[in-house]
Amino acid sequence: MGSLGSIRRTFSPWTDPDAPAHIRFENITKNFGDFTAVNNLSLTIYEREFFALLGASGCGKSTLLRMLAGFEDPTAGRILLDGQDLAGIPPYRRPVNMMFQSYALFPHMTVAQNIAFGLRQDRMPKAEIEKRVGEMLRLVKLEGYEKRKPHQLSGGQRQRVALARSVAKRPKVLLLDEPLGALDKKLREETQFELMDLQQDLGLTFVVVTHDQEEAMTMADRIAVMNHGEICQVATPAEVYEAPASRFVADFIGNVNIFDGIVTDRDDTGIMMVADGGFEIQASNPGKTEKGHQASFAIRPEKIRISAEAPRSPDVNHISGEVWDIAYLGDMTVFHVRLDSGKIIRATTINDARTTEAALTWEDRAWISFSPDAGVVLTA
Repeated sequence: MGSLGSIRRTFSPWTDPDAPAHIRFENITKNFGDFTAVNNLSLTIYEREFFALLGASGCGKSTLLRMLAGFEDPTAGRILLDGQDLAGIPPYRRPVNMMFQSYALFPHMTVAQNIAFGLRQDRMPKAEIEKRVGEMLRLVKLEGYEKRKPHQLSGGQRQRVALARSVAKRPKVLLLDEPLGALDKKLREETQFELMDLQQDLGLTFVVVTHDQEEAMTMADRIAVMNHGEICQVATPAEVYEAPASRFVADFIGNVNIFDGIVTDRDDTGIMMVADGGFEIQASNPGKTEKGHQASFAIRPEKIRISAEAPRSPDVNHISGEVWDIAYLGDMTVFHVRLDSGKIIRATTINDARTTEAALTWEDRAWISFSPDAGVVLTA
């Protein structure tokens, strides 16, 4: 794990204008009758990147993955892999492999036979198959399980067998369609880090489809947030979370509070806006706003301070309300504060002291406040 952190901190080929594209989607459209699943989409993925396609069901992410795998053909546009147009190349001749959520293991075969299946199809010599299967078992930490059958394994172990089978042929690209959806929460979290380590060890490009934002944020170098067959933003997890490109992205990724209002003043240092109920907000990142125009201010719950007393600050960026709901989650407490306008604000506090006494409780009057640089101004 020591080397993984160093690698992930320095890996950013998308910032280099001369970095060659490993996978390129060029103006891809996919229609199913009258329904457009993918709409004129262009996207570049780089070699050794762990890339996530993130979005709700029906947004087109799995369709995009299936077109890359060769299971679907684009209605329009091209898909290039290392500069080669994949049009007309059948799935079994593409240097990619796909791992499905169901794992699709052969129930009558042992673990070793499942892993070796693709290698036997390629007529690899028996000695080399045995060597490769042994490598894969060590890689996914399943030594000693080679003679078991799928029904004798746990869900996490079956997932590892499917992963080992997918990478045994050493494809250039591994495609993962909701790969951890069948695992329980704790095992899913553990497997996320194992997948990250495995991807670095193998030096492969991973493209994962998921609707789980936490999964994408944990594993991916970059995330493409999709909606209705289009890409809303492509960025690193931190950028998607802290600097969403639109209201949809801000609302889709994590929890967020959004204030809508009118910009009353603007200069190079920021804006002033009046939001719901006359709430005055000062924001230090003006974005593409103009005085007199509508804008939105998005702020994450953890960036909001909540207290029983009014903050000692200028008469902006703080407002009072009634504590409406409280959720104690152990490591943090979530407060829902109902403003006089009726708007519900979500604020979180970290429980860094070992106590069961809360400073605020239901129906208390509470103040929420935040700094001018705590949120982001949105116009889209």
